[in-house]
Amino acid sequence: MIELNKKEEIQTIKRKHILILILELIPLALFGLVLVVAMVLLPFAFEDPDWMSDLYNYFGQFNSLYFIYFLISLLFFLLWNIAFLLFSVYYLDCWIVTDQRTIHTELKGLFNRYISSIYHHRIQDVSVDVGGVLPTYFNFGDLQIQTAGNFREFIFKKIPEPYETKSVVMEAQKKFLKMKKRSKTKFNEKNDDF
Repeated sequence: MIELNKKEEIQTIKRKHILILILELIPLALFGLVLVVAMVLLPFAFEDPDWMSDLYNYFGQFNSLYFIYFLISLLFFLLWNIAFLLFSVYYLDCWIVTDQRTIHTELKGLFNRYISSIYHHRIQDVSVDVGGVLPTYFNFGDLQIQTAGNFREFIFKKIPEPYETKSVVMEAQKKFLKMKKRSKTKFNEKNDDF
C-alpha cells in the first residue's frame, strides 16, 4: 500500500497502454481457441493408438479420450493462470505523479512488490521516447526521468500519452520547487526574528 504525505495530492496515475496487455493476451487466446477446437474434434477423429492398448492390461478399461480431455483442461487452467498473472502485472505496475514526488510500483512476482519514489526537486531531466509504428499511431511510449539520487533513471514504460505525462511531471516539479522555496523563505524570516 502506498502512503502519501500530508497534503500530497495525486496528479496522475499511469499504467502501460492497454494495447500492450491485449498484445500479450492474443497468443493465449489463440492457444485457448486451438484447445477448444481440439476438444470438439477429438471424439470424431480419435482412435486408441497401439501403445495405449498395452496399458489396458494395467489400468483396466482405460478411456484415453477422457485422459486427453483432462490434459486439455490442465492446459486451460495453466492459460487462465498466465492470463491472470499478465493482468495483475498490468494493473499493479503503475507510476503515480503527485504534487511532491513520482512513485513507481512494480510487481516482481505474485507476492513480491517493488515501490520506489523520487521527490521532484531531484529531477534533472525528463525525456520521451516514442519509437515505431504502433507507438506513434496509438500514442504511447517511454518517459524517462533523470535524477540526482541513487536511482539515476526512472522509466515509465509504454505509457499512453507520454508527452502529456511529461508536461504533468514538469508542472508538478515547478510547483514543488516554488513551494519549497516559499517554505525556506518563511523559515529564514522566522530565524531573523531571533
